[in-house]
Amino acid sequence: MKNLVVQSEASRKNVIVMTIAVSIFAALVIFSLYKWFALKIFHPLELMAEAMVLFVLIERMSAKYTYEMEKKVLKLTKRGLLGSVSHEVPYRDIFGIYQYKPQLIGVIKFRRTYRFNSALDARNVWTLAYTVPGYKGKMENRRFYFKPNSELLAALKTKLPDKVMVPEEEVIKEVLSQEKE
Repeated sequence: MKNLVVQSEASRKNVIVMTIAVSIFAALVIFSLYKWFALKIFHPLELMAEAMVLFVLIERMSAKYTYEMEKKVLKLTKRGLLGSVSHEVPYRDIFGIYQYKPQLIGVIKFRRTYRFNSALDARNVWTLAYTVPGYKGKMENRRFYFKPNSELLAALKTKLPDKVMVPEEEVIKEVLSQEKE
């Protein structure tokens, strides 16, 4: 079986928006440096906050994400300015892959959330929810936010037919019924 590999993409619109945001914050940093050296007005917190936001924006723009379907695991990899991070999620531990919907308070408690989606990618965000043994062997729920293409979603659906592209409510019902047992 050949592994299916999906890379993050950059849409033109998102590149333009992020470039404008980076330009604005770069101008703010330059203005703060001008105030410091030319006008002798030094605000270290202002400069630090602007530089930190600028760094975060550049990190979000430069990160490249890879999603790879292997025989027994889904491998998610991020390559960014600060190095590379990789996670492997066994298919048996996945309890749902559903489209992301922002919400203030969720029904399921997730111990960890990983954002493995590019700010430049125009595809929809999906949630990969899974369980993993945590501290002292107690099972905990975790999730990834990622942006797969339709080919990867279809391949995952054939591998996990009742768990991929299902409504979030069905996943919640399933998890709550398992926790009840």
